[in-house]
Amino acid sequence: MADSKESYDMEAFKAKIYRAEFPDDIGSIRQLLEEYSGIPPQDVTAHIHTIRDRMWAVKPYNCIGSFRFLTLDFVANRHYQSALSRLRAPGSTATFLDMACCVGQVLRHLAWSGVDPTRLYGADLERPFVEAGYDLFRDREGAFGRGATLVAEGGGGDPALEVLDGKIDIVHASAFFHLFTWRDQVVAAKRVVRFLRDKGESEDGEEAIVFGRQVASTSPREITGPRGERRFLHDAATWQRLWDEVGEATGTRWRTEVEMVDEGRGEAGALDDANKKRMNFACFRL
Repeated sequence: MADSKESYDMEAFKAKIYRAEFPDDIGSIRQLLEEYSGIPPQDVTAHIHTIRDRMWAVKPYNCIGSFRFLTLDFVANRHYQSALSRLRAPGSTATFLDMACCVGQVLRHLAWSGVDPTRLYGADLERPFVEAGYDLFRDREGAFGRGATLVAEGGGGDPALEVLDGKIDIVHASAFFHLFTWRDQVVAAKRVVRFLRDKGESEDGEEAIVFGRQVASTSPREITGPRGERRFLHDAATWQRLWDEVGEATGTRWRTEVEMVDEGRGEAGALDDANKKRMNFACFRL
């Protein structure tokens, strides 16, 4: 009976979030695959479907079934544009880490935009997703594959991430912190702080920044996610309070900026919370 129930639940879940057709905003990723990866236009659709279904077989996440793992919405984020300018400045040595990078579309967009891949880093829990990214963008043997550093922690503990410690100036963390409880978000944020160069070490004189977007709530509290996991959703005040706690624990100080916007797609749509919003955030080390 348990197997039948599990099968039924998975089929119901798939019926709810697995899309056969691309979302309306797929044009940007098509352009990236055609111009960066050199995939012929007539082959892009089948190529994406093949990679998506391969990833779905590994982990049937909402963002995979809905194609949201391919989003390039981050390009419109003003903090992303500031990071891009910093990374492309003449003589720049600034480094960029994409947390929970999945297939690494953020990193590929930066490389396509002219950023030296040797200053690009990614980290994800799932090694198969990192490998799928190389196949999706067909750049394993190119400048990106030879230059960028992508680490898969794989659930085996912290040592796999130590290669990143003390090397990073800019951290992008979208659809990441909202997956955890307050306590686990503090643990994750403290780990992010360890990735950063020490204060004053950046050659361009700019301080570290952590930015991205996540599901939020106008009534901040811990909720139950779509698979029964506990999550804490923030508003502006609790987000600053969390980084105050992180700062006290790490000997650092942080100022946060938050923009609350309408309910996000993908993960946000899976949460049963009438107050949910999407939160664009930036955390500046002081």
